[in-house]
Amino acid sequence: MNENSDYGVTDDVEEMCLTYADGTIVSIDGQSLYLALRLCLNEAASAESDEPIFQYKKWAFDLNMPLVSDAVSYGPVLYRDPLLSLAKASLTSSHLLSDATARFIVAPQHGDAAFGVFMTNEDAAMSYSAVDIAGKVAAKVTGAVLNIAKSYFWRSSPQPSSRVSETNRHNIAGSEDPGTMVPCSFAIRDNPRKVLDISLAPVPYNLAALTDSLGRVSLFDLESCEVVHMLKGLRGSQCAWLEMDSRRGSDGVRDDSDGASRDCCRLFIVVYAGRRGTVEIFELGSLERPVASVSVGLGWKLVQCPTQPLGGSLVVGTAGRTRRATAPSLASCMLFSENGQEASIQLVI
Repeated sequence: MNENSDYGVTDDVEEMCLTYADGTIVSIDGQSLYLALRLCLNEAASAESDEPIFQYKKWAFDLNMPLVSDAVSYGPVLYRDPLLSLAKASLTSSHLLSDATARFIVAPQHGDAAFGVFMTNEDAAMSYSAVDIAGKVAAKVTGAVLNIAKSYFWRSSPQPSSRVSETNRHNIAGSEDPGTMVPCSFAIRDNPRKVLDISLAPVPYNLAALTDSLGRVSLFDLESCEVVHMLKGLRGSQCAWLEMDSRRGSDGVRDDSDGASRDCCRLFIVVYAGRRGTVEIFELGSLERPVASVSVGLGWKLVQCPTQPLGGSLVVGTAGRTRRATAPSLASCMLFSENGQEASIQLVI
């Protein structure tokens, strides 16, 4: 099982994805998971209240051999020109021309496809998982956390009660549910190339970095579904993303209320070439040569850091004066060694 922590297919949505090698993805609603954990930690579930629950969806993919090296979710279509869709509707029924509610990049282990893009108009049924906490005491939480949780869990249609018998608890977890099947919209066939790892760029850029078995790193545009650039000679590589605000440095906090702040952000792709033991950093827009390269040795793992803590997209405050719980930070990444050492990656230009 691979775990991809995707804190947000948009800045206001939190999604945590568990990618299984058998070709299924479980996408967990990050806001509901955060609130359920807070309620548990504060011993909110008493004899008079339901146990906290979190929401998730389960997806499966139309593959001949349901084994994958990696798979990521990148959310619904955010914008599509309606006139363009109408103009092409009579020529093709491709899923690419539909208003997809869920989109995925999947790297199968078998077959002649290097990777595929899977899209669907069907919204998976939301499932609910009860949270079991051993030795819970009868206590209630007062204050903002419980109020936010109540408004979140019961703000729409009535949710199913999570106080269930042991026989029904297994069904709520959804382990027997095969998941909503997602069809393949198109696949890139370049045998024997196989995509091994997929790294999503921060939300506004609509890019993904794909490493493959032939030592290439492909930059894939999520909206146009095109490979826009390819780096070669990087066998055994790992990728992550780094943002830098030219006015505040690479560890600054992005202020989306400032319209100019996005224009001042610079995006870099960080590549750890595992065979050579080097870290190379390329700036988007000038990918012909790296802006920095350093030897760090073998045996490191490159990890993308989340841009906000779990629950950071929740809206807090009073009527008329609301804000996000935590402003998203710039994208960053770190290196971890096999013996537990860690190294942050910072760029000064």
